[in-house]
Amino acid sequence: MDLRTILAISANKTDHLILADCLDRAEPSRFRLNSKTALERPLDTLMDPAIDAVILAAGPETDYLLRLAQKHVPSLPIILLRDNMPDSEQLRQLRDSGAQDYLVRGQLQDPMLHRLLDYSIELKQARTTISELSSRDALTGALNRAGFRAHLERAMQRSQRYRFKTGLLYLNIDQFTNINDHYGEQNGDAVIQALSQRMLSKLRSSDSIARLGGDEFAVVLEDVGTPADMARIADKMLQAIAAPYYLEGQHVAIDASIGGALFADDAANMSELMDHARSAMLQAKAIPGCRFVAYSDHLQFDMQGSSTLAAELRVAARHNQFELHYQPRMDLERGRLAGLEALLRWNHPQRGLICPGEFIAECEDMGLMKTIGYQVIQHACCALNWLGDQHMDDVVVAVNISFSQIQDDRFIAAVKDTLQRTGANPALLEFELTETTILKDPAAIKASMHELMQLGIRFSLDDFGTGFSQLTHLTELPISAIKVDAAFVRDLPHNVQQAAVCSLIIEMARRLEIEVIAEGVENHEQVSFLRSQNCEQVQGFYYSKAIPLQQLPRFVQEQRFKQRERISS
Repeated sequence: MDLRTILAISANKTDHLILADCLDRAEPSRFRLNSKTALERPLDTLMDPAIDAVILAAGPETDYLLRLAQKHVPSLPIILLRDNMPDSEQLRQLRDSGAQDYLVRGQLQDPMLHRLLDYSIELKQARTTISELSSRDALTGALNRAGFRAHLERAMQRSQRYRFKTGLLYLNIDQFTNINDHYGEQNGDAVIQALSQRMLSKLRSSDSIARLGGDEFAVVLEDVGTPADMARIADKMLQAIAAPYYLEGQHVAIDASIGGALFADDAANMSELMDHARSAMLQAKAIPGCRFVAYSDHLQFDMQGSSTLAAELRVAARHNQFELHYQPRMDLERGRLAGLEALLRWNHPQRGLICPGEFIAECEDMGLMKTIGYQVIQHACCALNWLGDQHMDDVVVAVNISFSQIQDDRFIAAVKDTLQRTGANPALLEFELTETTILKDPAAIKASMHELMQLGIRFSLDDFGTGFSQLTHLTELPISAIKVDAAFVRDLPHNVQQAAVCSLIIEMARRLEIEVIAEGVENHEQVSFLRSQNCEQVQGFYYSKAIPLQQLPRFVQEQRFKQRERISS
C-alpha cells in the first residue's frame, strides 16, 4: 500500500512524538509523518501535492493558515489538534473556517486517528475527482471554460510569486462551420478531437490546453522566457494543425488562427490577458492561412474589412449587445394583435441599431449563430411571460430558426430546458422555418419538428412561394401557418399576377386548415384586398415596424382606438 504523507504542524514537540507513535501502529502500515514546528513558506508547504492531510495544532496562526488553505487548496484535509472539546459555536466556526475535523490532546486513540485520516484522505480524493470531471470538456478531455479560468488564475499567481512570465494562446479554427455543414457534426467532433491531440503533442508538460467553445481553444504556457518562445510553441501547433484530415474518403485541410499575450508584459490581470490574446487572434484571422499574431498595443484592424466585423461581433456577443424587437401580426377579422415576430437587432455602441442583414452571414461563418439563436429563444420565452403579465396571454411569439440550429443535436434538449426554466407556454411559441432550411435535410428536420410539436410548439413556413414550394411540406410537416412573402404583396391589388398568386395561396391554405400571414403590408389597399380574400393575418409597416417589447402596450391601445373609430364611422 502506498504511504500517505501526513503533515503535522505544532510548536510542541510532544505532539509530534505522540502522533508518530500512533501512526506507526497503523495496520497495515500506511502513514508517513512529516513534522514541522513552524512554516517558513506556508503556502508552498500547503500546496505541496505530496501532502495528503494536515494535523494543525491550534495556535496564533491557525486562522491565517486555514484561510490560506481554503483559498488555494480547498480540497486539502486539515484536522485541528486542540486542548479540549469544542462547544457547538466553536465547532461551527471551526467548520466555517475550513477545518475538516478535530482531535483532542489526551484523547488520541490509534483506531480513531487512523479512521479519521483514512476518511479525510478518501474524501479529498473523491472531491478532487469530482472537481476534475466538472472542469473537463467531455469531447476532448481538455479543460473546459471553468477549469481554464481556475487554472489560468493559479498560473498567474505562480507567475507573480516566482517572477516568471505566463503566456496565453487563443486559437480559433477558420470556417469550422463548413466542416459541420458538409461532413456532419459527428465528423466535426472527430476533427476537434484530432486537433486537440495534435496541439497537446506539441506542448510542454507544464502547459495546459482548454476548449472554450465549439471551435475555440486556449493554451496556458507557464514559465515562458520571451515572446519569441511563445511564438515558437504557437508555430509548432500550427504546423501540426495544418496536416490534412481524412474525412469520408477525402483529405481536408484546416486553417487556424492563434493570438498570444504575455502576463505581465501585455496585461495586468486575467481579464486583460484574455481580451488581449483574443484580440491578437482576431487580427490573425484577417490573414489567410494558419497564422500566429502576438498582442501589441499597435494592433489595428482594417476598418473596411471583415476582421473588424468579426472582432466587433465577438465583443457584441460577450457584452450582450444583441436584442430583440417585435413586429406585430394583426388579425384582420378582429382587428387586434394576434402575434409578434421576434427580430434580432444589434445595438452597436457607435452605429446604433443594426438590422440582421448586415451581420447574420458573418455570425454563421464564425459559428456564433447557435449561441445567439439560443439566446433569442430564451428572450422570446421571457417575452411570452411578460405579455401574460400585460393581459396579452393569447399573443403568439414567432422566432426564426436556422438550419444550423435545428440540426444541432442539443437543440431540442435546450428548448425543453428553456421552457422549463422560464415557465413559458409552448403553445404560444412559434418557430419559423424557410423551405430552404427544410430541403437541406427533410427527414431530420421532420423528425425534429414532430418532437418539438409534442412540446406544444407550433410551426410556420416562412417566405412561402419564393423557393421550391413543395406542397408535400404542407401535408407531411406539422405546419400551422404559411407566410406569403412580401414579393407577392408589394403591388397588390393592381398587379394581376400577384393578386392571382395570393388568392390561390390563401384558398389552398384555407382548404388545408392552415393559417395565412401576409408579409410586407404597407398600405390600406393591400389590407383591403387581403381581407376580401379571407387572409387571416398580416404584418408590415402599415401597422408597425419592429418595436421594443415595452412599446407594445401603447401600440395595442392605439389599435383599439382606431378600431373603435372604424366601427363608429
